[in-house]
Formats: sequence, structure tokens, C-alpha cells
Amino acid sequence: MNILLVIGIIILLGTIGGRIFRKLNLPQVMGYIIIGLLLGESFHGFLSGPVLDSFRPITSLALGIIGFMIGSELRFDRFKRYSRSIYTILFVEAFLTFFVVAAVAALITKKIYMGLMLGALASATAPAATYSVLGEYKARGPLTTTTLSIVALDDALALLIYGFASVFARALIVHESLSFGRTMGMPLFQIAVSVLIGIASGFVLHNIGERTREKERMLPFTLGTVILVVGLSIYFKVDPILASMVLGTVASNLQPSEKQGVFDDIKKLSSPIFILFFVLVGARLDARILAKGGVLLLAVAYILSRSFGKMAGAYIGGKISGARSTVTRYLGFCLFDQAGVAVGLSIAVFHTFSSLGGEVRLAGIMIISIITATTFLLQLVAPPLIKYGIKKADEMNRNITEEDVINANRVSDVMDEDFFVIRENDNLHRIIDVMKKSNAYKFPVVGMDGNFMGVISLGEIRDTFYEEQMDMLILAGDIVRESDVVVHAKQELRDAMDIFETKNIDYIPVMKEKGSRKLVGQLEYRKVAHFISKEVLSRQQGLEV
Repeated sequence: MNILLVIGIIILLGTIGGRIFRKLNLPQVMGYIIIGLLLGESFHGFLSGPVLDSFRPITSLALGIIGFMIGSELRFDRFKRYSRSIYTILFVEAFLTFFVVAAVAALITKKIYMGLMLGALASATAPAATYSVLGEYKARGPLTTTTLSIVALDDALALLIYGFASVFARALIVHESLSFGRTMGMPLFQIAVSVLIGIASGFVLHNIGERTREKERMLPFTLGTVILVVGLSIYFKVDPILASMVLGTVASNLQPSEKQGVFDDIKKLSSPIFILFFVLVGARLDARILAKGGVLLLAVAYILSRSFGKMAGAYIGGKISGARSTVTRYLGFCLFDQAGVAVGLSIAVFHTFSSLGGEVRLAGIMIISIITATTFLLQLVAPPLIKYGIKKADEMNRNITEEDVINANRVSDVMDEDFFVIRENDNLHRIIDVMKKSNAYKFPVVGMDGNFMGVISLGEIRDTFYEEQMDMLILAGDIVRESDVVVHAKQELRDAMDIFETKNIDYIPVMKEKGSRKLVGQLEYRKVAHFISKEVLSRQQGLEV
């Protein structure tokens, strides 16, 4: 199969799906996943098993970039402010979810080892869609910081819980004695190797940054380091997300402020990779699994108990640690997502249980079916819930830049509609009177028909020499300077800013519509710049991050 053709189709259809969902006021990531589901074996079958397997390197790269970007948000100065609440909430929500799901699953299946395994898998929270939704809605604030920190640390804690639970479950199945070394050894080893890879690579990248004067060269260096970390993680068979998170954290905290822009560059560059990744996630989901009765009952119980554990754990942890009310109330809504680690561990459970044969093998099939089915549902439900949480916490559209403000507004949103107009038959005496009433430097001139003619500036008035008795004879139409540099009210503000920069001017008249000469407003660069700065500050006002 032509792999480039497949990539093109995936990115194109994924982008269309994302735009449709955005118009429906839903997170774009849901559109990507739905497109993947439709292209996958559940429906069309265009993206089948062998095709999906060929994209594993791209999937790993996407996970690495996601981990790196999450890590870049984990600044040590923020951890000092929120550390107590973050770690308290982390342990409470993870262990409460584990115990609640384990108890419910054990009661339904009458098998304690099934409960232990499902409880361990339920404790993990997927960072990919969470980060995507927070980024899409420009979230910023205590809830956003806490959410990013929790999902960054959740996978490591889930590996430890899984390490304990898997050994206990195996002991219950084959009646083996338990050993601390076997329980903790492998999870601790994997975490240690991931952290070491991330730290070592982070310091290497920092040293490169110190020796690199050109900012534009930091992008290939940084992206290359992320790819290297992902490759090393795969080689040592450890979690690439955790290693990349550590890399991002080290790089973000050591990188000088003037080179922090590389994180925004990678975010922009990785957009098509994220679309590809989430479409592939959707293609791997099998909606037909839910049709099986026993799996459906246990899947519903799993989702309800996991949701309760996450919501109650976040609330209780927030209360215990004295977290802000917005964190205590709404953090649970941001912890529903389930994907990478849970699916990966379910595959490990399946392989382990399959080797034991008999009834246990069937339990392994049921576990991987439940995790696959619930992952499908949770990845559809999680993005709207995350959006609800950050909206209720008033953290949407807070993490904006001046570019975001420019791109989000039209000329009509910022133009000055209350301004002085000079008519073409106004004499010089009248013109000067108008100028005295305003602190503006340039003034639009309109003809007898009300259409825009051009501009008169103070400089042009100073250049006009006249006798006092002639001020009634010189009219605006005699000294107006014609101007073709105009914008219309419905035009994007980005276009106006480009005109300001390329033409090196500070004043643009605004027409009613394209092709019209009906003057409805004006743009002064200093006022537009003030509006943009004020908008950025107002969005971030009162927020601690």
C-alpha cells in the first residue's frame, strides 16, 4: 500500500472531522477519533491491522511529542506552589479508583484476580487527549496546572500499582508465594530507566542550547532529541511518554527564557502528527466488542466505578490538601481519559493470562476487550468533560498570546467608530478647529457624496503656507492626500496588522464592505496595540499558574 497516500487521506479527513466538531462546539480530538473509527475495521476497514502496525513509529513519535509538551508545562516554580495538593490528589484519586474498581469487578465476576487487574488498569489517566483539549481551548490556571501535573505523574504511579496487583493476581491464580523483589522490581526499573533517559537527554539538549546562538537552530536540535528519547525508550522497552515528559521538564526548567519559543515551534510543527495519531487511535478501537453481553455489563460497571473513583478521589484529595475550590470541584472532570498505558498494560495482562490457559485465558480476553471498549467510550466522553471542567473553572482562553488575539478578531471589533471627519468643502479654518478638538495626527476626508476621498495629516497642514485672509479660500479637497490603503469592517484583524507592518504606517481608514468607499471607522496602530495588550492581560488577570 502507498503509505504516503494513506497519510495524506488520514490527515485530510482528520482535519475535516476536527473542523466539523469544532463548529459543533465540541473538541476537535473527538472528530479525529470518529474519523479513525469510521476508517477502521469496525466500519470501512480502510485502516486494517497490518496498515496500523506500519504506523507504529509515527504513533511512538506522537506520544513522545505529547509527553515532551506536557513536561514543558511542569515548571519547578509552579510545583513549589502546588506540590502538596498535587501529590495528595494524585495518591488519593489513583488508589481510591484502584480499590473501588477492584471491589466492583470482583463482586461481579466472583474473581478477586480480575478485580485486581481491572482496578490497576483503571488508575491510569491518558495524557494525550487531555493535553490536546487543554491546548485547543487555551486553558490556563490552577486547574490546568494541576491536571497536567496529575496526568504526567499518573502513569508512573499506575505502573507501580500494576506491579503490585499483577503479582498478587498471579499468586491467587497459581498459589505462589509473594516476593517484594518480584512485586516492585520491574515497575521501579522501568520508571528509573525512563527518568534517567529523560534527564540525561535534557542536560544534553541544555548544553546544546547554551552553545547555539541562532534561535531557529534550536527547533531541529530539540525535535531530534525528542525522537532520540523515544527511540531509546523503545530499545530499552520502557515508557516513551514518561521519558519524554522528563526531557520536557528538564529542558523547560533549564532553557533560558529567550529560547523558550522552541516549545511553541514544536507545538505548531506537530499539529499534523497529532491528527494522524488520534485518527489511528480511533481506527484501533473495535465498537463491535460492546455487543457481547457479559463484556457490556462489566464494561458499564467499570466505567461507572472508575468515574466515581476519579471524581471522588480528586474531590477528597483536594479537600485534604486545601486545594483551590475550582481544583477540588472540577479536577475529576479532567481525569476521565484512558488510552496508552491502560491499553498497553491490558495487552500485557492478556499475554500473561494466556500463558496460564483455561479459565484464566478467557479472563485475559475479557480484560483486553473491556479496556478496548471502555477506551473507545471514554475517549469520546473525556474531551467534552474536560472542556466542561475548565469552562466552569473559568480557565478557557486564558493562555493566549498577542497572536491569538489578533487571529480571533476582525477589524470591526477594534476599529474606532467615534472619530472626527473632514469634508472636502471644509475650509482651512474649519480643518484646524477640528484638529484642535482631537489628539489624532491624521483625519479622513469624505466627499459631498459621503464617500472616502483620502487623508489629511498635521504635517500637511504645517506644510501649507497661507495668509490669514486666505484661510477661507483653501479647502480640504485642495490638500487631501488620496489613499488606496484601506480595509473593510469584516476583514480579519491579521490583514490590518500585516498592512501596518509592511507599509510602515500608523493609520488605516475602514470601509463598510469590500469595494465600498463608505467610511465607517478608522484604525490607529497605537490604539490597536493597546487593545491587544489589554485583552491579553485581562484574560490572564487574577490567575496563578
